[in-house]
Amino acid sequence: MVSMARHTPSSPTRPCLPLRSRANALALAFTLAVLSALPGTARAAAPLMIWPVDPVIAGEQRAVALWVENRGGEPVSLQARVFAWRQENGDDQFTTQQAVVASPPISHIPPGERQMVRLIATHPVPPGQEQAYRVLIDELPPPAPELPAGTPPPVVRPSTHLGVRLQIRYAIPLFVYAPGTLGPRMPSTHTGLLPSLGVGASLEPSLQWDVERGGDGTHYLVVHNTGPGHARLTAVRWHADGREGATINPGLMGYVLPHSQRRWELPQAPLPGHGLQATVNGRAAPLPRATQ
Repeated sequence: MVSMARHTPSSPTRPCLPLRSRANALALAFTLAVLSALPGTARAAAPLMIWPVDPVIAGEQRAVALWVENRGGEPVSLQARVFAWRQENGDDQFTTQQAVVASPPISHIPPGERQMVRLIATHPVPPGQEQAYRVLIDELPPPAPELPAGTPPPVVRPSTHLGVRLQIRYAIPLFVYAPGTLGPRMPSTHTGLLPSLGVGASLEPSLQWDVERGGDGTHYLVVHNTGPGHARLTAVRWHADGREGATINPGLMGYVLPHSQRRWELPQAPLPGHGLQATVNGRAAPLPRATQ
């Protein structure tokens, strides 16, 4: 089971999720992809459920809760960190920061229990802007078993050591806004949220695409976002004359941050006359091509 989001000590009832129904949150959590599942693990990753999968800090709220549930049969230890997220030269870049912090940063969750991790904004966001972060949740290796007094430590070979130490990492996007501002209106996330927070118009993306060819002949799909809000791209495919063409990615392609561009390698160049169709923040629409 793969999912994303997290929390603190268990509570007698499931937490209230204001951004969507619990059923939708769990369904979305099951569909999320692991950012990096490191190879060579010596044991199966803990079956975790994390929600919400698209947290937002907006309005007068200066924090949001992530819940993590341990559905396995063994205790699990997790580390939560928040990185600043930007895009340069078409790729994601992550840097350390202190504008948003995770509390607690380390959690130990018994089997069947859940934990809340608060994501707290410590600095104000300039009005009319969106700030992007990635919350990384790393499964920590279990502690070494205690050995009887006088027992020499076991010999650990490099391959065995890697298999024991490397665990699973989950990544959750986080967007933060100033009071009076909200990001792109996504049907699954922001339904009914604007009135409750008393915020104004949302920040929307403005997208154009093009195809670039690298020096080695590789073709890349490049999506430019000149708008003030991020774009979440899913179900990306070619189309021509109203007919669907080849699918580039049937699931989550990725995000394009405000005033940034993101590029993805293509298996081949599109056929002449083909346009690009995508679901952007939950709404399907053709995307315009950048003017030459």
